[in-house]
Amino acid sequence: MKRKSITANTASQHHDSVCFLFVRNVLHSNANYAYAMVYDPLTEDGMRHPAFNDVKSNGYSRLFDFLSEAGVMLYTGVTGGGVIHFVKGIHPVDWSAQDKTGFLTLGEYSAGFVPLGYYLASGRLAAAVATTGAATKLLGCGLSDAKLHDIPAVYLVALSGKDTEGLLPLQDTWEHGSNIVQQLRAELPDSVFVLDDPQTINEKLRLAAAQLNNAKPVVLVLVHHALIEATGVNSLPPDSRPASACSDLGDVVDRFRQAVRGKRVVMLVGEEMARYPNAPALTTQLAVHLRAATVWTINGANAVSRENPYGYGYIGFGGNDCATTLYASLNNNDVLLILGASPDEYSVNLQPFTAGETFYLSNITQAYGQIEGGFQHRALGHYHHIHGPLDQSLRRLIAVAEACPFANTGAEPAPQNLNHHAFSSPRQGYANMVALYQRLDSWWPADSVGFDDVCLAYKDRQFVTQRPHPHIRFYSFYRGSAMGGAFGAAVGAKLALSEHAVFLFTGDGCFRLFSGALGEVRELGIVIFLLNNESLGIVAQGLPKILPEVVPEYYHAGVCSLDYCAIARACGWDAEKLQPDLANLEDVLVRAGEIGRPSLLVEVPVDAHQLLGSNPRLRNL
Repeated sequence: MKRKSITANTASQHHDSVCFLFVRNVLHSNANYAYAMVYDPLTEDGMRHPAFNDVKSNGYSRLFDFLSEAGVMLYTGVTGGGVIHFVKGIHPVDWSAQDKTGFLTLGEYSAGFVPLGYYLASGRLAAAVATTGAATKLLGCGLSDAKLHDIPAVYLVALSGKDTEGLLPLQDTWEHGSNIVQQLRAELPDSVFVLDDPQTINEKLRLAAAQLNNAKPVVLVLVHHALIEATGVNSLPPDSRPASACSDLGDVVDRFRQAVRGKRVVMLVGEEMARYPNAPALTTQLAVHLRAATVWTINGANAVSRENPYGYGYIGFGGNDCATTLYASLNNNDVLLILGASPDEYSVNLQPFTAGETFYLSNITQAYGQIEGGFQHRALGHYHHIHGPLDQSLRRLIAVAEACPFANTGAEPAPQNLNHHAFSSPRQGYANMVALYQRLDSWWPADSVGFDDVCLAYKDRQFVTQRPHPHIRFYSFYRGSAMGGAFGAAVGAKLALSEHAVFLFTGDGCFRLFSGALGEVRELGIVIFLLNNESLGIVAQGLPKILPEVVPEYYHAGVCSLDYCAIARACGWDAEKLQPDLANLEDVLVRAGEIGRPSLLVEVPVDAHQLLGSNPRLRNL
């Protein structure tokens, strides 16, 4: 018999936390100026000045003010069609003054991922923009991963003109065209807001703010005939809902104390926990007090300290052997404590929570995959859902453990080597990726951000390095698993943190999805490690196991070899080709660590047959 226990202050249904941006709903901009002529960038006296004459505020002005109040300073994508009247008042991005609102022209596919990287790097919102019509769907891959990873992001799209329905307009968004609003609502039923009435704009923006507060992306659909009209008051009604706070957690602590008595406790750390300041220290303190073996997801690693003595490694895709064995051993005599980790396929391979009792901590209402506010449907034993800021919950558990230790069975500290078998070697003429990952793991500059694209790196890097590095946060958008999307995320991260190093591991297959956008960010200073194995590496490694009877040429996994360094240089990037014996690696790293230089592409010759991290998903195909 399962039991669900949801314990939190009722205010937590409309939560904000230390790390989730809270969108203030009282706009206080000047109501006397229309958006299209609204503001020049910040001037020397620090004030925003109207550019033209006093006119009545309209819907475009209201929307721009709302997004500014939400903290949106970066817009990216492609203008045209129905968005021209919104973006015409936004200055182009100024690389030398990235604290000013600006617009970066970038192909919509990459632009769709920019807000994700921007948010993960800084905790701030950004907006992706697409011209009317089919281009909206180019933003869709980034939008999907924003949904699947519970990342607040803004997407601005437009509808065909008011009087064009049935007239076969260019970029037809009506029912007999792309029917784009219904397409968007099929994926985001509560997060698509059509701004088609000046009298309802405030209410729709208030609802959009609530979705952003709950870590959800929103789509704001521009309807020109409505937004051009004069509107009423220029502020949203104040939101009187209090900030989220956990209840005293007394009942939960008592139940947890009772549940763990004489039991083993295993702690699973997920990506939601990683959005809290000081998360690695908090998870380490709790693990030490509980003597709890700790495992983590790919993105949850950012909430874990390398110095955690009970850290058993990554689970799931590219997981470490110790972590995989530990998690698979959970049974009715164990208690599983989950800190914001979604039980997705790449983490738990479609398996249920097998512990006798599962305590799940989250501060996102209806996070991806939750049903009726939790994951009780994934638990074989008793399930308890605790809603509230995760840092508050952990601090309370730590304080209670310090005052009166829990009587659970303690785990042994984790071994130094979290893998049980030796790494494989590449064939002659290819770089040894084990040596490369290990060297980088001893080199990363402080306060860096990294992304693993949908290539061998997002399976192998964490398997080789085993534990997160204190100098760099790595992210992977593996749930949508769209090749090439990590490039846009890296652009967003670098625009958010221009003085920090940003790195991207991508594949030669992924490169084809974003190479046309290289020129626009040549001055940005991103560093790309391009893994050239002349194949779709994940497919090439997996199909011999899934389809052993099929000859390799029918895998359709081959990728034509190109001169990637020449392509990068033609786009204004610096480029280096890593030698197979890594003889020039140190020189490459000197260049890669320099801030303020043009973007850099490093081509790495990779053997697709060097098998490193595991791919449990193969068993499901």
